[in-house]
Amino acid sequence: MQILSYRGPNAPGGVSNAITQIYHQNQGTGDWWYIDGEHLRSTSTLSADSTILINAELSAKHYGYCNNFLWPMLHDLPHLAHYSEEERQCYKELNLAIAFRLRRAATRWGYFVNDYQFALTPQLLQGAADTFAFWHVPFPKNVRPDHVDAVIELAEGLLHAKVVGFHTDEYRENFFRFVSTHMSRHYAVTDRHAITRFDRIGGPGHTTRFVVAPLGLDSDLWHSLVNVESLHTQTNLPENIPFILSVDRADYAKGIVERIDAIDQFFAQYPQWRERVAFLQVGTRSRPGLPEFDHYWLDCQNRLSTLNLKYGSDHWRPLVWIDAPRSSAELANLYSRAAAMIVSPLRDGLNLTAKEFIACQSLKQDSLSDFGGGVLALSSGAGVWHELGNQCVPIEPENKHAFAQSILACLTMSKSEKYRRLRQMKESLAANSLEGWWQSFESACRQPMPLRDRVLEKICG
Repeated sequence: MQILSYRGPNAPGGVSNAITQIYHQNQGTGDWWYIDGEHLRSTSTLSADSTILINAELSAKHYGYCNNFLWPMLHDLPHLAHYSEEERQCYKELNLAIAFRLRRAATRWGYFVNDYQFALTPQLLQGAADTFAFWHVPFPKNVRPDHVDAVIELAEGLLHAKVVGFHTDEYRENFFRFVSTHMSRHYAVTDRHAITRFDRIGGPGHTTRFVVAPLGLDSDLWHSLVNVESLHTQTNLPENIPFILSVDRADYAKGIVERIDAIDQFFAQYPQWRERVAFLQVGTRSRPGLPEFDHYWLDCQNRLSTLNLKYGSDHWRPLVWIDAPRSSAELANLYSRAAAMIVSPLRDGLNLTAKEFIACQSLKQDSLSDFGGGVLALSSGAGVWHELGNQCVPIEPENKHAFAQSILACLTMSKSEKYRRLRQMKESLAANSLEGWWQSFESACRQPMPLRDRVLEKICG
């Protein structure tokens, strides 16, 4: 197995941790290529050039294109997208440089291309190696006319892979709709979940198969990390009151500003809960140096200060923010102690923290206190909604009054209802383990491609 991803082994983030586990389960065989500052590195120790220097300006502008433009646009937040033709060219050049290096290292196993930072590499590796791509972010529902050409470029790159994976049916459907609308040389066979590209003389060429496989979780690993007696994370919360937890980077797609406004509304609407419950936000700064993210961080901090000044007392703050990274063991400890967890993104590819929270809960009836244990509040903007939404407390992130009512529902849910919902969510996690996710994706990659005559038969009716 050869992997290409922006982040390498053990990097922060749920997706990086998951891929790291898969890599180690395969005994670390094959290369893992990733960006480390101004270098392209490989985990291989056999090659003399396993570390390649990247031009600093090229790397910085590739990063800028990914985060100033692609990130908000892909999350259906185009009003926050800042397009730069120079950054776009650097995005293309870095993909090209990496593909040139990977061509020399290609093996018969091909490459697993992880996410949108390298969307062009399947096309650039054509003829040298098979590629299998997984798209971890949303694919937009709507694309503005002035963004269409840039998205065609991404889609064209992906349509040279053998298999492309998405977390949800919606993301795959959005992709198919975009291709059908804007890319006339491609034919989407919806019931086969495949898209065939036609060559210049009108004959069918390469076919890409698309699968939906939401990223799974190693629930046993997360549950094993829970050890409340030996590990107690410092939170600056009073010991005698329950807390409601959220874990996010300070990213505008995560809906943190809207959540703070809803907490304000909750304490205004239900003053009897003041000093009886607190909220804990674990969230580090995201992408410092990029204007939209810097502005968002300051907005969050200003709202945090206003909220705590408005309702806080000498011994209680309504919202405590931990802005330092926490280890998986520390997070597991917090998950297990929280009365409830709020996951309320405006738009998110999946959101593994929701699954991590459920994995760290106990199904023992006596562990479900009057104020919590196992209550997950979730917005439909998270990809994980499609797996857990039926058993969570639904949230409308941009409706602070309804959001406040959802918080109240978390705190007043009966023990029997908590148990029923938690049991079903744990069953959902068990049905989609991390190992199972990887096996299902691998299985799709091994399947033969649709025969060309079947594609033609489908087209011609």
